[in-house]
Amino acid sequence: MKSEKIGTPSESDWAVAVSKPGVISPDLPLNEQVYQRLKWALIIGDYEPGDSVSIRRLASELEISMMPVREALKRLASERALTFSAKRSFRVAKLNPKRISDLFFVRSCLEGIATELAAPHLTMQQIDDLAQLAVQMNESIERSDMREYLIHNYTFHFTIYTAAGNAELVSITESLWAQTGPFLAAGVRTFGLTRDWRHLHMDVAGAIRARDGARARQCIEQDINWGTKAFKDMANSVQNDATETEHCN
Repeated sequence: MKSEKIGTPSESDWAVAVSKPGVISPDLPLNEQVYQRLKWALIIGDYEPGDSVSIRRLASELEISMMPVREALKRLASERALTFSAKRSFRVAKLNPKRISDLFFVRSCLEGIATELAAPHLTMQQIDDLAQLAVQMNESIERSDMREYLIHNYTFHFTIYTAAGNAELVSITESLWAQTGPFLAAGVRTFGLTRDWRHLHMDVAGAIRARDGARARQCIEQDINWGTKAFKDMANSVQNDATETEHCN
């Protein structure tokens, strides 16, 4: 079956996606449904770095033919959310700390811009929702429920970004989230979340409530640059270990 071409989602599409994260419309073409489902699984860390993604197994789980699954996986590979090997298999990229640090840095730049653009436009109800999500994220951490934390985290951030009035910026940002999702999930489980970092989401909500776009941008950038620093430190550690080994030899 030939799938219909899918364009960039509209701002209203993003608003629906944020209000019901992970819920995929059955009205979408089949390959788009599979694509959205897999991208969501990557964003919230259901796949780990290096995991293989089997076309046959996914088709069996979803009770569909392999064609729409293959199309969805090829699309994710073209967006660098997955890799495609010479053996014609798809998998999540293995950990490359330098690349992941760079991706978080790019995210911080784009999402800082989106936050400053959005700050004047978020309604008081949306700002109240952001504050509530910040509380819920901390509750998830206390329960060690990192999957729930990541779902609330996505909703918090994209509630802001969809208010920026720039669907292209939101689309690019979500593509980056699909690339960093497995590594963010692994990172928060491995490194944990400092108390200072846990306060940043409430600080973002407070800055937006005060209509201080510059402060909100600064807080969002600080939040995301946790990943930039954590993986940069890891990359430096790997490099130092390699240098020491070379000297020993």
